[in-house]
Amino acid sequence: MFAFDDLGLIDPMWGAYDMAVGERITSVFNGAADKDAYNQVALVPKERTIKVPSDAKRKRLENLYAQVRQIRESKTGYERLGEIWETQQAEHAEDWLLSMEIFEILDEAAEQPELKDKIEKFLKEKKTTTKDFETLINWGFRLVEYHKKPEYQATMQASPK
Repeated sequence: MFAFDDLGLIDPMWGAYDMAVGERITSVFNGAADKDAYNQVALVPKERTIKVPSDAKRKRLENLYAQVRQIRESKTGYERLGEIWETQQAEHAEDWLLSMEIFEILDEAAEQPELKDKIEKFLKEKKTTTKDFETLINWGFRLVEYHKKPEYQATMQASPK
């Protein structure tokens, strides 16, 4: 058994040793806890969190994401993915991420190959519009392929749920 006092990290002559222990971290802040001791000042980042206003259209898109998450987690309701994708295409054609998520679910579940092909075609067309989209969509496709690899499958089966 390991003891801190074997390394000289704790000496009873120093007095009581206090250790704070918790079961989770609720917040994080960078820098020294005692800024005066280290002559530091609080640094304020130049970037600010982007807060997207939540209008009715945005809420409908978020609802589509929630439905897809529910299907992914429950592993049921795959037949609804086509309708969700059609709604996304009609109302939120600029969004590609939901399409990628639906593509990933269809690939993993080996469901609806025609819909999967349509989504793949959409994503390949979408990535030609912007360099950033090209990179992100390519990463999405690479991730789908990576999830099929035996080493990934082995880690998923070994990890506790």
